[in-house]
Parts: sequence; structure tokens; C-alpha cells
Amino acid sequence: MLDLFAEEEEIVQTHPTGAANMDDDEEVVDRGKNRIRKVLLAGHVAVLAFSSGKDSTVLVALTLNAAREIVEEGHACPPIIVLHGDTGVESPEVSRLAKAEISKMEAYAKKHNVPLTTRITSPTLNTTFPVRVIGGRGLPAFPDSRADCSTDYKCLPNQRAQKEIISEYEGMGIWKKPVVMTGVRKDESVARDQRIAKRGEKADEIWRNDLGALRLTPLLDYTVDDIWTVIGLCHAGVVPSYSDFAGTMEVYRAGGGDSCVIVADMKSAANSKPCGTRTGCWACTRVGEDRSMAQMIISDEERYGYLEPLARLRDFISRTQYDWSLRHFVGRTIDEEGFITIGADTYSPEMLQRLLRYTLSAQVVSGVQIISIPQLIAIDARWSQYAFAPPFKALKIYFDVMEGKIELAPEVKRYPKTPVPRIGKIHVGATSYNGAMKGVSGLRNVSAEMFHEGCGYSLKSLKDGTLVLDVEADDDMTVDEMGAGDFLAFIADEMIEDYCHPHCSDWTWGFKTYLQYGTIQVAKGKSAQVHEILQRAQWRQENDLHGQRDPVSLERRCDVLFSTQLELI
Repeated sequence: MLDLFAEEEEIVQTHPTGAANMDDDEEVVDRGKNRIRKVLLAGHVAVLAFSSGKDSTVLVALTLNAAREIVEEGHACPPIIVLHGDTGVESPEVSRLAKAEISKMEAYAKKHNVPLTTRITSPTLNTTFPVRVIGGRGLPAFPDSRADCSTDYKCLPNQRAQKEIISEYEGMGIWKKPVVMTGVRKDESVARDQRIAKRGEKADEIWRNDLGALRLTPLLDYTVDDIWTVIGLCHAGVVPSYSDFAGTMEVYRAGGGDSCVIVADMKSAANSKPCGTRTGCWACTRVGEDRSMAQMIISDEERYGYLEPLARLRDFISRTQYDWSLRHFVGRTIDEEGFITIGADTYSPEMLQRLLRYTLSAQVVSGVQIISIPQLIAIDARWSQYAFAPPFKALKIYFDVMEGKIELAPEVKRYPKTPVPRIGKIHVGATSYNGAMKGVSGLRNVSAEMFHEGCGYSLKSLKDGTLVLDVEADDDMTVDEMGAGDFLAFIADEMIEDYCHPHCSDWTWGFKTYLQYGTIQVAKGKSAQVHEILQRAQWRQENDLHGQRDPVSLERRCDVLFSTQLELI
């Protein structure tokens, strides 16, 4: 049995030399490599999905070896593009591993004249963890929720990149259509096997997905033993590779604990149990407990102890899923009878502020960047847009933490699952916000409009004839990175002093200030929606329904009461 965590010299010495064993090893390596080689020799551009996990690592290793052989034989090798998704909340160790492995791929490709390029994808600003969760757009993806953060973090960014690549190379006419290759394997889970069968995936030939795009899953019939065999042979130098994968094995070892020994030449599952280590996003709340990160910290506290603040933050978010006191209770819509529902919904403004403080503190203590300056500005803009907090409150919290007011997430016990509290309804006297709103300006800035010609502001007419500032971007809401940095450095202090207090007459002023300075732009075609959101927030402030609201006081204002569940809060 081959211990992948022995020194390389020991591995080379102890590797079995029996002909049958060597033949088996060669078959495992050549099986996937020859499938990939066939596609490359046919002239298809190869697009590889690389996560830095063991399966995608083997996929890249076999592809680069196939490409190297093709080049050495004097054949033309089509372009190979490695796609890697940077979620922004990936385990720091996994993120570091991915970057290191990508650098090795590029060096290997350059040395052997393999036409390789790498592309890093990332989620849109609004779908990143800080802006979505701390900005108050939505709750984290909990185990029993229908939210799927992997779609926003990885799937959609990769799909956009794949479409761009396909469009780019299909128009060139030099190479055949790009084939997207993944390290998907059967027998990993029942659900995955069902999806594989439904898509008609094949290991030894190109297949098409539902949209007709070309796919190849060359490792489909590989076992976990096969995967570690390839990694072990590369590590031992028996098979040439772009990497020795020492870092890959260390991540799996640390995540699985000292007792987890991953073997490369296991011939059957009866010999040894494969490592079941799960690595992924440090902020993942799809699992109740992140044993991988916890075990990593325990395995080597000196090396991995810096992850503790991140683990505490993740655990706090996960364990307080059913702490209803942390939720916002004022509904977002008016029903057909003119009522706003009062019941537990997304995180409360107070909880959002706590999360920002805990996250920034974890960032300072761990040294791991979690919230960028553009993300901080986006959070602050959203809090103002929805009247969650006075203008520039997020910036004030940022400066407090940077000045040393560190507050890590508290250690709490898991709250038991209980029904969602629904208190009652408040009648607002209209069946829509348009009918209820009077004297609110929304996406208007009268002073800016008066001087729009000299200041460069343009006006936009909505469908109902309302004039608003034309502040739309080309795509999603955007934050100008340089402008965000300048705002924080030169303007933020004054704005905090002037407007960041509960008695500010218009809590949406922060959002409109960012628009005025050009620091943010709203998504194309969304002016009417933003105008309505701002009007709604201003109306709530006029009616004392903005910011943090006590559920007990809201109950007193209800015109209709449900069977009270306030005791759950």
C-alpha cells in the first residue's frame, strides 16, 4: 500500500514493481488520457473546469500530458483553456492551492509549448457573499432552504465564460467547436448518478448537453482509487506531470485528520477506505457543521489557527438560523387589501450591522480578505437604499474596526428548529406603494437636476413620465473601484459626521450620494425599480417602519393579528 504522505524518495523506493501492478497503473493513466487525446487530435478546443479538487486536478494533469505528447509528435495542438471559479469565500487553503497549481500549469505549458490559457471567473457584485448576505439581499443558503449559492458563485460565472469562449473560437474557423471537459465521476452520490444518466453522459466520446453544447467526461468511470492512483504516480515521478500534488494531498490530509491516509495503488475498496474530506467555501452553511475546516485547525493549530475567526463566523451564522430575534419583521410588499405582513423574514438591520462588524474583524485577525472596498460601498449603498440604517453606517463600522474595535462572532449553541413567527398585518390605506406614497422623491435629486447640464447629469423619463437621474450602467449594478477608494479616503469622514445619525431626515441620502459622485451605477433598465424602492424606503421612514423595528411594538400597530408566536423570538 502506497502512503502518499511519505517522502518522495520513499515513495519511489516502495512503489510496486510487479508487471501486473505497473500494467494496471498504466491502464488507469492511459484510459482517461487517450480519451482526451482523441478529442485534441480531432481539432477541438478544450475547456477544462478546474476547482483544485482531486478529480479536476487529475483531469488537468491528463490533458496537459496528452497535449505535450501531441506537440512532441509534431501535431498541431488546439488551444486549452482552464477555467477556475473564484467564489470570494473559498477556503483560504484551497484558494492558495488553486493559484499555486494554476501557476504550475502555466509554467509546464510554456516549457512544453502547449497552447494553454487560464481564466478566473467570479460572481457578480450583487451575488457575492458580502453583498448578498451582509447587504441584506437574502439569507445564506441553509441546509433546508431552496437557495443554491453554488449557482451564483460558480455555475453562472462559468457558464458565461464558456459562452464567451465558444463564441470566440467558433467565429475563428481554425479549430473545431470547443468541448467542455469536467472531472465528474459516477458513484459519488445517487443524485449525481441520476443527473449523469439523464444527461446521457459518456466517458469515451463527446456528448451534448440540453443546449447542444459539446461535453466530455473522461473520468466518468474512474473510481476514487483510480484518482488517487494517478495523483500518487505523479507525486512519485513515475508519471510526468505539471505538479507533484504535494499541496493537494496536504489539504486532503489536514481536512480529513491525521488518521486519514490516502493511497494511490489501492486495488479495491476493501483494502482501505478512501478519504471523504469535503473542502469548499469557509462560509458554507449548506452543511450543519464544517468538520473539514474544524479538523484542519485541530490537525495543525500553528499552521491553520488563522482560520479560527472564519470558523467562528460560519458557525454563528449556521447555528442562529432559527434565532428569530435576528430577523426583520416588516414585509416588503402591500397585498391586494392594502396590508403589510409583519413576520420574520430576512436578517434585521441590527443583525446586518453585527455581521459586518464580525466579518471585518475576522478579516483583520485572520489576514484573509473577505470584503473588498467596492463590496463595502455596495453594502452601504443597499442599507441606505432600503432605509435599513442611516447613511454611511457601514463605512462607520469599517472605520471602527480598522481603528481596533475588533469584535469576533460569539460562540453560540445551535437554536432548535421552530415555526416561522407571523405576527399580523398593518393596514397602510392603499393597495400599492404608489398609492400610499405622497411627497417622496425616490430617484430624484432636485439640486442635481437643477444643474444637470453644467454638472454632466442626464435625466431619464420613466414610462409614467416621471423624470429621474439617468444613472444606469451597462449590466448589473456596478461600483467604480477607484471611485470607491477615493470616496473612502477623502469624502467618507465628512459624510459620516454630517449624515450618519438616526435623526437624518432621509436615510436614502447615502445611496443617492453615491449615484451623484458616480461611485455606483444601477443596472440597465432598472431605474424605475430603483425609483420605487427608494420611494418605498422614504415612505417607511415617514411612517416609522424603517431601520430596526421591535416585533413587540410592531404587534401593537397591527390591525390584524395572527395566532401570536412572539414567544418564539
